Formats: sequence, structure tokens, C-alpha cells
Amino acid sequence: MANKLGRKGAERANLGESWEAYSNSIIINGDFCGEKLAELFDTYGASLFGAAAMSYPKFPLLVKFIDAHQNLSVQVHPDDAMAQRLENYPFGKTEFWYVIEAKEGAEICYSLNDISASREELAEAIRRDDLLRFVQRTPVKKGDVVFLPAGTVHALTEGIIVYELQQDCDITYRLYDWGRVGREMHVEKGVQAIDLTSRNFKVSHTEGVRHEGYWATELVDCDFFTATLWQIEKQAQLKAAPRSFTLLTVLGGEGEIRSPTDEFMPQPLNKGDTLLIPTDMDYELDTKDSSYLLEIIGSWLETGHR
Repeated sequence: MANKLGRKGAERANLGESWEAYSNSIIINGDFCGEKLAELFDTYGASLFGAAAMSYPKFPLLVKFIDAHQNLSVQVHPDDAMAQRLENYPFGKTEFWYVIEAKEGAEICYSLNDISASREELAEAIRRDDLLRFVQRTPVKKGDVVFLPAGTVHALTEGIIVYELQQDCDITYRLYDWGRVGREMHVEKGVQAIDLTSRNFKVSHTEGVRHEGYWATELVDCDFFTATLWQIEKQAQLKAAPRSFTLLTVLGGEGEIRSPTDEFMPQPLNKGDTLLIPTDMDYELDTKDSSYLLEIIGSWLETGHR
């Protein structure tokens, strides 16, 4: 994964998961170089992260890349109420995937299928290593968007790379592991967490809206976050959300970011970079070479971005 993100020479180049922005991320440049996001969140509050973020007890989002070299375990995550009740943790885990690469014929495990099953039947299927009988398999390709509300049974399979945006929670209940041995199956909590009504979700592949110099495609808009893909041919003049910080993650191309009000100097943008933009700040994104698209996902806590 390190090489695919342009991080040549990075240790453990075959690493399958990279956390790009979350509470313990360390700022690597600018005025806050060396500080953790959690420290900035506690110190600066709404002035940096926006009023919407202040309804959360800690930095609320997590951005990561996942490179599935093999089938990943079939799992489920709790919602907020269940995470608080079972794990004494403030967040559950709703997430979404944007498919960056997918080999021909790739598919994911994505919710329950049409075979009706009670929680008792699902628990017995987990114990007997037979859960896939109740799980939907769905093909995916580059550019697909997969929304995964808390309670959705899911798994990436071999040959897929995704950008993932989620609530800042790492609670995972493993339900099936493709015959591998040695890892615990979380039968009791996992069955409690499954949303029995979350059946037959559809993978989407949305088209963008043309603007002067760039395309904008809304990927997901839910109670916990909003995300948009920008494909920039020349320049995009944007504004951070009025009540939230914005996270920008570069998926491809090169360019730079600047503030027209000189609040920060131009900063280079390279594949794999993730940046934090303070609430309500104007900024511009420029390509380095107009013959190549600069592709960036921007995510924040609420709608109202322009």
C-alpha cells in the first residue's frame, strides 16, 4: 500500500491498512506541527473544528485506506447506543467505502440476503462457520460507493482498495473468517449488533456535476458525515463547511492548496495526503499539470458546503 500511495521507502510497504486522520494523528506541518488532532480538538474547540463538532466528546471521524490482499473477515459494527451500552464508548461505527481499485470480478459481502433468519439462527450459523449462507455478495468496480450503516454485515474481499470514512470507532465484531483459525468470533455481541432489516443495499456509482475547472460528485450524506469527490482539471474555489472542519484526502494527481486571504501559504498536494481545513475557510485547489486530474475527497460533519 505504501508504494501505491506514493510513499516510497516507507516501512512495511505491504501494509494493508493506513489510518490517515483520527484522534491520535500527528500534524506534520504548519503552526501545529507535532501536535495530535485530539489535543487540538480539546484546546481550540469550535474556533478550529466548528460548532457541529462540539456536540461530540472527542474528534469524531476517521479516514483510512484499506488494501485487501486477501478476503477480510465478515464483520459488523454497533451503532452509538449499542457501543455505549456494551463497550462504554461514545460512538458506534457507520462508514462508507469509495472503491479506488478493484480487480476484474471483485465483490464484497454486503448486508443480509433474502433468506430470512432470526438472531438465534444467525448465531448458530456463526458457530457452525456457515454465515455466508445468509450474506449477500455484490460485485464492485472502481468508482463505486458503498454506504455501510452501523449494523450492516460486510467484508472486503481480495483485490480491492478503498478509501474509508467512518465514525472514529474501532469496535468490530467478527462473524466469519473464511476458514482461518485462531481468531475469536464475537457471536453474542455480533448478533446483537446486526440490523436484521438491512437487506439488499445497492452499490452506487454516481455521476458528477460540472463546474468551471472541476467536477463535484456527492458520495454520501448521512447523520454522521458528508463526503464529496472533486475531480479538478484546473482550479476549484471552495469553502470549508460553516459549522465543521473539512478533511481533504488526495486520491490521485498532484497540485497545491492555498487560501485567497493568505491565511496559509500554498501547500503541495500529493497522492495519499490528508489535510485538515478549519471551519468556514475559503481555499483553492490547483492542479500541477492540467493534463492530469487532481482527485480529492472532502469530508465534514454536516451539509451546507459550497
